[in-house]
Amino acid sequence: MAADTSNPELLTLRFKNHKTTILLLVSRQESFTVVKAKLLDAIKSTGVTQINKQPLPRKADDVILGVPIDNNDPSQGWIDLEIPDMEDDGGKKAKKTSVLNATPLGAGLKDGMVLAFKFRQEGAKDDGMDIDDNEWDVVLPTFDDEEGSQVNGGDKGDAQAEDGDEA
Repeated sequence: MAADTSNPELLTLRFKNHKTTILLLVSRQESFTVVKAKLLDAIKSTGVTQINKQPLPRKADDVILGVPIDNNDPSQGWIDLEIPDMEDDGGKKAKKTSVLNATPLGAGLKDGMVLAFKFRQEGAKDDGMDIDDNEWDVVLPTFDDEEGSQVNGGDKGDAQAEDGDEA
């Protein structure tokens, strides 16, 4: 009988940007600051310098995470995981803390959950209202029999194999 190596304190999260998906093992108790640093380090360790023509940021603070509006249907869109500070009636910024800003456990994230990520553009204002703040570049895989997208991919591979056989 194989030993159970699962650890309930760890989560495997899927981070998506455009067609890129990164699996990352994180602790439920780690702050999202640490999670973003691990994500950026994982991307940089592969030698990638940009994703979909967007350069990687220098600091993890410039990584923005998003959660699906509907966990059962990520195609409905994404919302920012961090809740910006709110202003009170006197015009002063009231420090609003949120469990969503703290840890994966506080945000209610489950093992295998998908999160979107994007990069804050240099020179963008840091007031919680960045330009394109609602734009999440996430391409979800689909399977469409009628258009034959999977069949066409297989045909190319078969054609390459046939060419290789002739040589």
